[in-house]
Amino acid sequence: MSLFKKKFTILVACKANITRSAYLHGYMEHYIREHLPHARRKLRIISAGVQARQGSSASQVVRHVARTHGFSLNNHRSDPFTKKTVKQADVILVMEQWQKEMLIERFPQARDKTFRLMEYLWHGDADEIQDIPDPTGQDTIDYEEFLDAAHAEIDRIFRELGREGII
Repeated sequence: MSLFKKKFTILVACKANITRSAYLHGYMEHYIREHLPHARRKLRIISAGVQARQGSSASQVVRHVARTHGFSLNNHRSDPFTKKTVKQADVILVMEQWQKEMLIERFPQARDKTFRLMEYLWHGDADEIQDIPDPTGQDTIDYEEFLDAAHAEIDRIFRELGREGII
C-alpha cells in the first residue's frame, strides 16, 4: 500500500473554461478552504473547457463576481480537454447535456465518470436534473440564477462526498 493516497480529482468543465467552470473551480477551492479544511488533503479541483483555447483569462464579469464572493480568479487560465486531464479526473462535471455528449464522443473513456453538475450523486427525481445556466455576456446582476444553482450544487456535492467517505 502506498504511503501517499491519491487525491480525489474533480474536473469541472463548461464550454470555454472562462465563465462557469472558471468560477466553480475557484469557488470550490474557496469553499474547501473556508468550510472543509480537512478535505484539502483529499481533494484536487481542476477545470477545462470542451471548446476552450489554452491560456485565456476568466471573463471580466466572472472575475468581479468571484471577488464579491471572497476569492480571486486573476490567475485563472483556460485549459482545453486532453487525454491527460480526462485520465487525471475521478469525476468530470459539465454544465450542459451537449457538453457531456461532446466530451464522451471525443473521449469515450470518460463515459462512466462524466456527469452534468446536477446529475452527480443525485438522489432525487431524474426529471429535476437541469443544465446550469450560462450567464456569459450578461451583466453582474444577471449572474444570480447561475450563482444560486452553482452554490447549491457545490454544497450538495460536498455533503454527498462526505457521506461517501471521500472527504
